[in-house]
Amino acid sequence: MTATCWTKLHPLTRLALFLTVCLRAALGEEFLPQLLLFCGLLLLLFVCGAAVSHYRLLIWAHLLGLPGTVFLFIAIGYENTHVLSQSLSWGAVEAARYILRLECLFLANLVFISVTSTREIISLFSHRWMPTAVGTLLSTAVRFVPLTLAEARRIYDIQRCRGLRLRPWAPRSWLPIVVPLFVSQMCRAHDTSVMLVVRRMTSTAAISSPRKLHPLDWGVLGLALAICIQILL
Repeated sequence: MTATCWTKLHPLTRLALFLTVCLRAALGEEFLPQLLLFCGLLLLLFVCGAAVSHYRLLIWAHLLGLPGTVFLFIAIGYENTHVLSQSLSWGAVEAARYILRLECLFLANLVFISVTSTREIISLFSHRWMPTAVGTLLSTAVRFVPLTLAEARRIYDIQRCRGLRLRPWAPRSWLPIVVPLFVSQMCRAHDTSVMLVVRRMTSTAAISSPRKLHPLDWGVLGLALAICIQILL
């Protein structure tokens, strides 16, 4: 399914699918369904073209984060059992479950923001019955991952031009990216807070006419609702 097929769906339908996948990834206990969900999301990520622009950062982040996560679970297992063989088997299995759950949540976010524009995300929370501050908070939270990835890529390109070479086995080599990224996120949070104060979030802005739901959207929404009820029960 191409990105064009996804964009034909109403943004609310895409959001409902995104939340359903996140709920399934967060509450699912079976390993095989989680693995199938991960493979499907990974395929959608490449079909939508979202992995092309960030593939290098994603690879380096996984090379740095995954070994540390596995080592942490093995260390926890050794603290509980004091037997290396049991800690290795328990830690590897639990680390795989934990990593798979986080990967599904992360990929679902990437797929959602790759097929939904910023204007569509903001329009989802721009309704007269919803306070403006709440709508801005929700839209900012959904856009956090793509904005952070774009900023990390920009900083990485700049530092690479200065001769930076990332090495997963040397965490100190990541400091020229992590520190500027942290500072930029703090500056963005400060600028956003100033913007909210200046614009006075209690004021009501003009809201454009919402896009109508089609029969396909209603069908997908019903399916997403049924899946959510099945997961919760």
